Amino acid sequence: MIEIEPVLASLGKRRPIFHSEADLQHELAHELRAHDPGLALRLEYPIGIDSRASLDILLRKGVARFGLELKYLCRSVQTTIDDEIFALKHQSAHDIRRYDVVKDIVRMERFAARFEAPAAVLVLTNDPAYWSSRRRADTIDAAFDLSDLSNLTGSRGWAAAAGAGTTRGRAEPLVVSGSYDLHWQDYSDLDGPGGRFRYLYVPIAQPGLGPAAPQLA
Repeated sequence: MIEIEPVLASLGKRRPIFHSEADLQHELAHELRAHDPGLALRLEYPIGIDSRASLDILLRKGVARFGLELKYLCRSVQTTIDDEIFALKHQSAHDIRRYDVVKDIVRMERFAARFEAPAAVLVLTNDPAYWSSRRRADTIDAAFDLSDLSNLTGSRGWAAAAGAGTTRGRAEPLVVSGSYDLHWQDYSDLDGPGGRFRYLYVPIAQPGLGPAAPQLA
């Protein structure tokens, strides 16, 4: 059985920062297997649900399956750990990236329904803009708010003032079937600006089984 908190706690000590989302995906897969050698894992597993048509990590144990989608959202920071240089570039367009996180939650809901298996979305970031409370409630991406202790459910769309450049390729509203209370947790803390990493874990239940636990049985 895998529980996400101890997995990320041990990973955070070994790898407090990652070069990229692919780096995170690879190292998380190793950590999951270390916690349970009986797990079978597949990366970029094709599921054919939409245009992306792949899952970041598919976990299997016996007949049980679990889908995991990842997001690594960064602000600029440069640090050196054991002679390894990490230089993360700032990812702008917070509004678009919030939309993409909500879209992943919707995709994982569809995965859970289609494959009758639980799933989850994991977001890791060193940018406080994602977990901090919004100063204004009338932003164009207010419906995609991911701040700590907020709730995500129902139809989510852009405000009327959103420009075509922002919404291109992301114009359609997203319908979140479940109800998710968002809780950010600490992952690692490096010295200096941009050194604090936190994660958001959104477990999605297999339909008919109630709230999903962050684990694979």
